[in-house]
This record gives sequence, C-alpha cells and structure tokens, in this order.
Amino acid sequence: MKSFFWKRAEQENKIWIRNCTESDAPRLASEVYPADVKIDEDVNWAGDPLNLVLDYYRPFNIEDSKECFLLIHGGAFTYGSKVLDKCFGMHLAKYSGIPVANMDYTLMPQAGLSKILGQIFSCMNFLTAKYGIERFHLTGDSAGGYLALISALAARNSHIAHDLWIFEKLKGRVCSASPVCGGFRYHPKGFPGIFFEENPTGSSKNKQRLPDYVYDITNIAATDSELKIALITGEEDFLREENMKANGILEKALFFDAKNEGDMHMHHVFPIAHPEWPQSQKAIELITYNATRKL
Repeated sequence: MKSFFWKRAEQENKIWIRNCTESDAPRLASEVYPADVKIDEDVNWAGDPLNLVLDYYRPFNIEDSKECFLLIHGGAFTYGSKVLDKCFGMHLAKYSGIPVANMDYTLMPQAGLSKILGQIFSCMNFLTAKYGIERFHLTGDSAGGYLALISALAARNSHIAHDLWIFEKLKGRVCSASPVCGGFRYHPKGFPGIFFEENPTGSSKNKQRLPDYVYDITNIAATDSELKIALITGEEDFLREENMKANGILEKALFFDAKNEGDMHMHHVFPIAHPEWPQSQKAIELITYNATRKL
C-alpha cells in the first residue's frame, strides 16, 4: 500500500507537471536558436530498451574536442526533456567554443536517484566512446543543477559513487560543475525528495537506502576542494536563499546573483528561458570561465 506521503507527492507532481507544461509551451514556441552551431540531434546514447537520446552542439569552427559540457535539464526530477534547455545549450556552445551535450534521462518516479546518476555516468562514457571526450564540465538548471553537482562529486570520489549505488567506472574526468538556480536540499518525505529512493510501489518497505546527504548536498560538496563550482541565481529565483547559503559553505565557488533589469526579471532558471538576456549572457560567461579557470 502506498504511504500517505507518496500519495501526496504524486498529487503535487501532477499539479507541477500541468503548471510547467502550460508555462513552457509558449516559451518553447517562440525560441530563436543561435546560428553558427552544428547539431547532432537525437543521438541514441542508451540503446535498447531505454532509447534515451541527446543533442550534441558544436560551434562551426570546432570539429574535434577533448572536452564538453554535459547539460542536464531540470523539472523537479519528474518533468521535462532536453528540449527545455536546447536554446541555452546552443548559446553556451557558441560563446564558450566548447561542445555541449544535452541529455535526456529517465524521470522519477520511474527511476530513483541512483538510476538517474548511473545514466549520467553511462552518457558520459558514451560521449567518450563516440566523440573522444576526456574532460567533462557538468551544468544544469534547478533539479538538473543538483544532478550536475552530485554527479561531479560521485565521479571524483569512488566512496560517494558507491554510497549512491553507482558502479560504472567513468572513463573521462569531471572538472567542473555549474548549477543554474540549482536546488540542493530536499525533504525525504516531501515532493520530489520522496522519489529519490528506488521504490516502485510507493510503500515504506523494500526501499533502496541512500545516504542522508543526498537530501542536502552542500556539506558533502565542500569536501572536494579541487572541484571548480559556479553557482548562479537571480533576484526573483525562488531558490535564491538556498543558493546564497550554499555559496557561504562552498568557499571556493564562484557566485552570480543576477539583478532585475527593467522588464527583464531574474526569475527561476532565467538563463535557460532567456539565454539572450544580458544577465543570462553573464551567466554563460561565468559557466565558461568556471570550466576553463585554474584553482
């Protein structure tokens, strides 16, 4: 029998998906993609039976690269696809001169956190095999920012990887993580945190246990002093306070708190929705700098 908390999370998820769909549809219909970016579109990186795909964006003057950004879309882990971040990813590739891989993954509750993280590792190994990528820079928005940061930590620390039930050996190396309006703290009995542990029946029995730090990754992130981290938030981001607290803990992190400019309001994931805005361009500059800087 499903628990009360699981049932409540399912109801909240339905409302969340409906609201996101209504707000994203007009934005996606009006997007104008930048020129001078080549696209390998809908590349099947997972094979059967998952059939998950990615886009690979390259500036026209770049043929081969040993590094790339891996872009992970948000949506509270339960909604969305790579199309939400396509325009942003193309802008990032054009400005940075570094290819960007924009991936799909299995959404919760069909997959728990460990399965999604395992897919991110598998996707990186696919990019190494197909494109020769050796160095990865992880970025993502909202829940995707969480996934980018915790994947980077697991990729760089085998103990964390084992804690999270990730056993695929990564062939490349993760050098940086740049969450955009990222979420870092989730309640284990609230939406969407209740979906983290593999639990297809929604009952309180037979759950795949995860370490407590998955519900607040800021402290575990502070243990990796060599991981290059950039945190991006905005004046009207509902996760702004959470990002400011994370910045206080992560002493070496870069931090950008974008301010409103006239009619341009720096709402949650503003660089994803409006990558052409001046403040969004500054965010893209910071993500690029974070990937290329030396600690």
